[in-house]
Amino acid sequence: MKILVTGGAGFIGSHFAEQLLQEGHEVIVVDDLSRGTRANLPRGCAFHHLDLAGIDLPAFLATLRPEGLFHFSAQIDVGFSIHHVLEDARRNIMMTLALVEAAMAAGVGYFVFASSGGAIYGEASGPQDEEHPERPLTPYGVAKLSVDRYLDSLHRNLGLAYASMRFANVYGPRQTALGEAGVVPIFMGQLAAGQPLSIRGDGLQTRDFVHVADLARAGSLLLNTRPVGIFNFGSGQETRMLDLGQALSRASGRPAVFRHVPALTGEQRRSVLDASKAERVLGWRPAIGLEAGLQATYAAWTAGRTAR
Repeated sequence: MKILVTGGAGFIGSHFAEQLLQEGHEVIVVDDLSRGTRANLPRGCAFHHLDLAGIDLPAFLATLRPEGLFHFSAQIDVGFSIHHVLEDARRNIMMTLALVEAAMAAGVGYFVFASSGGAIYGEASGPQDEEHPERPLTPYGVAKLSVDRYLDSLHRNLGLAYASMRFANVYGPRQTALGEAGVVPIFMGQLAAGQPLSIRGDGLQTRDFVHVADLARAGSLLLNTRPVGIFNFGSGQETRMLDLGQALSRASGRPAVFRHVPALTGEQRRSVLDASKAERVLGWRPAIGLEAGLQATYAAWTAGRTAR
């Protein structure tokens, strides 16, 4: 099939584009390169260096006529969303809805949206499934939830075929240190430089980490089966920030020394997803454990630094 991937030069989007190419699809990437890089683009994809907000989307999609669309282009900084609410809403709600309308007009058969798990559900007392109350703590989470609700409404009223992927904290090769989810490359850089690991607050806050390759495989399963609705993708395991630092210390072979800094505004204490629906409907479960994933990620990161 012909598949369009927005934000396909970024961390997560490039892995999805790569997975789709490996399966024989024709892949078109659109990215403004504000966060992504040309180096991330997989060989064999077509690339358009464009800002989606600055083009005639209906005409663009009518010309390309993709059969599927993966939307990863977004404003990803949670802190930015708190202090720039209107801009976050413009980029994460209005831009997405404009793309959805254009996709429907162009006859795109399946629309996949990169949503968020922890940011939408809010504080966790245990693994949160898709039926868990939605209590976003930040405007970023509110924006992601808003789009999920719009997609559901468009499906019910106009037959839009879509899947909303609610991710846990994604990590893996090509990730940058931007945003809260960039804690893994932040820690790797600090370990390599012999610096203390910066721990926000007491370090007992937990996150659910899922490897980007497992997510890319999930995207392929969605495209092949085309179920409609919201799906969580996470490991179902909570990892404390202090324990993450120790795991990366083992992966790097460098000792971990911690430096505690003030906690972030709006930061959750606990976040963990229940992905049993994805296993039931798609046959998906994460295949890469955290220790092995961190070791591979650190090796790839080190190789990238050596190559530069």
